[in-house]
Amino acid sequence: MTVIDSSASFKSILPSTPKAGIQSCRSQSYKRIRWRSYDPSKKLQNFTPDPFVQWHPPNSSHDNSDEDVKKLRKRQTMDVDREPRSLVPSPIQSLPSNGTRVDPFLTLPIKATECVQDAMDYFVTICKGFNTEKSIVPGPVNPHLSLLLPFALKHAILFESMIAVCRASVLLSLGRSIFEDSACVQHRGNAIAGLNATLQSKECTDDAALLTVTMLMTLEYLTGNQHGVLMHCQGLEKMLQLRGPLSEDEDRETESDWMKFVKLGLTAYKALGSFVTGQPPDIPPDSLGYLSETFQELTLDQPLSYPEMPFPPELCLVLSRLPSGLSELCLASRISVQMINVLSSISGATTILTSLSLQDGMFTPPSPDSPNYGEDRRQSMIQTLLSSLRRMSLTSTVPIEYHLTSGLLSYLFQLRSLSPLNLFYDPILRKFITTLPFHTKPSALQEQHCLIWASLSVAGALALRVVPMPDSHTVMDRVLDLYPVARKWPQLEKILRSYFWTDEMGAHWKCVWGKAMSRRQFILRQSQGSVESHAMLELEQPDSHPDQVRERIRVHIKGAPRSMIEMAQGIGVCPFRPRPPAVTPG
Repeated sequence: MTVIDSSASFKSILPSTPKAGIQSCRSQSYKRIRWRSYDPSKKLQNFTPDPFVQWHPPNSSHDNSDEDVKKLRKRQTMDVDREPRSLVPSPIQSLPSNGTRVDPFLTLPIKATECVQDAMDYFVTICKGFNTEKSIVPGPVNPHLSLLLPFALKHAILFESMIAVCRASVLLSLGRSIFEDSACVQHRGNAIAGLNATLQSKECTDDAALLTVTMLMTLEYLTGNQHGVLMHCQGLEKMLQLRGPLSEDEDRETESDWMKFVKLGLTAYKALGSFVTGQPPDIPPDSLGYLSETFQELTLDQPLSYPEMPFPPELCLVLSRLPSGLSELCLASRISVQMINVLSSISGATTILTSLSLQDGMFTPPSPDSPNYGEDRRQSMIQTLLSSLRRMSLTSTVPIEYHLTSGLLSYLFQLRSLSPLNLFYDPILRKFITTLPFHTKPSALQEQHCLIWASLSVAGALALRVVPMPDSHTVMDRVLDLYPVARKWPQLEKILRSYFWTDEMGAHWKCVWGKAMSRRQFILRQSQGSVESHAMLELEQPDSHPDQVRERIRVHIKGAPRSMIEMAQGIGVCPFRPRPPAVTPG
């Protein structure tokens, strides 16, 4: 700062005046001051500018309006703002521009668009609802929030793949295609491009790359892309082979929580690949049992074989233990030996599971005096049967056998106390809608009854979805159009009871059938002109309030991780092989 001599400056502004002159001025009268217009071209002589005053020449007009004065003051303020400020940093720091609504001070590895913020909201909300009591990582906070999220914030490709999965989960829950959403397609493409770049670097097998593959594998599964799941599953196996052991510490007790979490996730995704492709995973043989043993017991590891008359005695013994409708179908139609073995296993599982107390879809022992079937076996029984049926659906080429597989899958979905179906089962349900409503009416009465039962079973499973799936009504519409016997409940119930049936499931199917009949009658009256054209079919639709829609989506997505863990446990434990006896030392 320039130091100015105040005494000198004031002397230049106020020059000295003789005392005599002052006294003479006081005796004289005041003179009228005549203002002259200012001419900038004429400079005043002997003028010394005041360094403390910023003077601006007035406008040409003498009387300025208030609007002109405001414009002048605004222009002066802008000129002052353009002046250089002090270089001392402000103690108030600006907020990060790439944070979230939950934590604005958090910096995301990708641009925080509205889509990213919404996906983060759903991820945090759903993970908070997970049950952490039986988690492999103990603690009050879900490991997806305490371990996975902080790790993903340091790796852009993993975070981008998580955003794509969250976005796709919401869209699919609402019955929309992810390929029609530009944001989801963009995040998916960025994750794939980032993964391809990582695979060409030294970090090709690090934890971030492995977890990114699992996320993309989940995305392909949710969209029903079986080939994509197979490619990611094979790629994941090769990456694990190149990396070798995940950790040098083989002691499970001293292993870090992060490594436990990664190993559990990779095991679950191996199980997912096995479930989708119908191939048993590579699980160590020292486990209690695994899916390859189940396939051996049911001969699913061999090509499908179709018996011819006369049936062998052991096969006739199996057929005699099945419900009458199924045994007649196997005798009259082309049903493989593997399917007959699966039907026998489902019949035994129905007897066992219906005698147990069920709560929230989780199996609980009725009393501590039933040691024949442990809790792990009960939990894994249905999952193992689902994997077996999944393999049947991929290998069978006979139409009636394929549709029977769809009905059996739906039956097992409902066998767990009619629990709501979550996002994990959406690809299978979507496949039902694209195949079963287009079947042709067979000539054999046994096959007609089989398709009626399979359609009711599939319609019952679709009705358990928290958010109704588009075109789910077409399954029952097709049955009621083709089979007149299905339009009267007493006759229909007789057919259904000749297949797999429980009283609880039968009551549920009757409600589904009643709604389908109401829909059919309304459409018939409307086509005959007995209903006004502007009348709408009053179907039970979920509320459209945004809060209620978000809650339904949260519930629909929330149960998917639990179903995936149960599937992994079911593949790792074989319910058809007895537990090996404990060896007493000595």
